[in-house]
Amino acid sequence: MARATTLFAAGLFVAGCGSLGLGGAAAPAPGGGAAAGSVIVVGAGGLDGQPAPRFRLTDLQGQTLSLAAFIGQPLIVNFWASWCIPCQQEFPIYRQARERYAAQGLEVLGIIYEDSAENARRFMAREGATWPALLDPDGSVARAYRVTAIPTSFFVDRQGIVRDASYGPPPEDALAAYIAQIVR
Repeated sequence: MARATTLFAAGLFVAGCGSLGLGGAAAPAPGGGAAAGSVIVVGAGGLDGQPAPRFRLTDLQGQTLSLAAFIGQPLIVNFWASWCIPCQQEFPIYRQARERYAAQGLEVLGIIYEDSAENARRFMAREGATWPALLDPDGSVARAYRVTAIPTSFFVDRQGIVRDASYGPPPEDALAAYIAQIVR
């Protein structure tokens, strides 16, 4: 059990950006990007089969949104920051998935992790991301989801149950399988 816990923790470190603080910078993998064969940890981080933790947060336009408002839709709850290199690699994947599964109601809720609203706003515009970007100023939602590194994404079904999680950008060829669990 201790070995499995150690491997899980190591996977979290390798897969994502650690907490670098507001507006920090993440170091890229050797060679300037995701290393070939990078470790991507998939699982639900202890939330598998449980209701997604509820929240009410303010988006970048100043509107308050709650998770409850999205029950009935398949969701990707994505914790990210503009300074996180793997997050930058992940955004196009989620933009394409959101477009591809629009008819099934797929929505992405981006929760900004230790980043400023202005940096997040610029990043969203640059990436062409139009999904809700929510501020978590005290980190309480990240703690509720047990987020320790980013990007971390939770795949939530129409009933609000966490079905899977991805720590690091999900492999593009596997993303359809994660989404299939939540759109049915």
